Amino acid sequence: ALEGGGCRTAWTTMSSALSALNRTQREKVQTFQAFTGAQTKAALDYLRRFNWSIDQAADAFLTEGGAFGGGGGRPTVEATDARKLEAFFRKYASDADGTTAIRPEGIQELCNDLRIDPTDPVTLVLAWHCRADQMGVFTREEFSAGMQRLGSDDIDKLACKIGDMRSSLKDRATCKEVYGYTFQFALDHGQRCLPVDMCVEFWKLLLPPHFALLDKWIEFVELKVKNHVSKDTWLMLYDLATQVKPDLSDYDLSGGAWPVLLDEFVEHVRANAGSTQQAL
Repeated sequence: ALEGGGCRTAWTTMSSALSALNRTQREKVQTFQAFTGAQTKAALDYLRRFNWSIDQAADAFLTEGGAFGGGGGRPTVEATDARKLEAFFRKYASDADGTTAIRPEGIQELCNDLRIDPTDPVTLVLAWHCRADQMGVFTREEFSAGMQRLGSDDIDKLACKIGDMRSSLKDRATCKEVYGYTFQFALDHGQRCLPVDMCVEFWKLLLPPHFALLDKWIEFVELKVKNHVSKDTWLMLYDLATQVKPDLSDYDLSGGAWPVLLDEFVEHVRANAGSTQQAL
């Protein structure tokens, strides 16, 4: 164990390592720690090892028991029993087109047993843990991997994780991961953009804790956008929500770094704010 000056040296070294990271990398460290329970050194070791891919780094950490690089902190995820996990999957799965998977009816039954609504945002967190590729379907591999990440091989154990999954959406870095995943998850095969009405529903589920201007944004989008929202606009909106001041005073319209739709929204909000002040 480190004592006295050794502790201070280790702390200074770790602080220097974190300060050398960019903002995205620091957020990934926080997300990795929130998901795995790892200490900072282990998080840095794994993320660097896997070129900052949270999915690959977290999977390796959980598989290896947090042993890589001598990092501290074993994951708090419970081990799962393969036979119980298969029975858990089979309870909700059905056979169709030569494959066995949990389909919409099974997902509804699963939600009923968990006492949540299928439209509850926690279902997006569950799908993210499973890395589900298609909305409304959990393959055996996806479901099993997700339950292993959550340490749940039966309905009671999974039900106990609902509160933590719901709370994770309040964490800015974790919510960013779920938010980014949701766009790709919701796309139909061959689709590159999401229908605006679907985006609005997802924004209502995921952004309330993080976006002070959410109601104004939705009102603006429903008036301005008639068809689809691009992935770039979707992703950059989260940055607007979490990195720009609520009064938009530090939003740079001249830099050209933001999608046009976000520029137009900022101009719209500023114009309305100016009109209100003049009226007063």
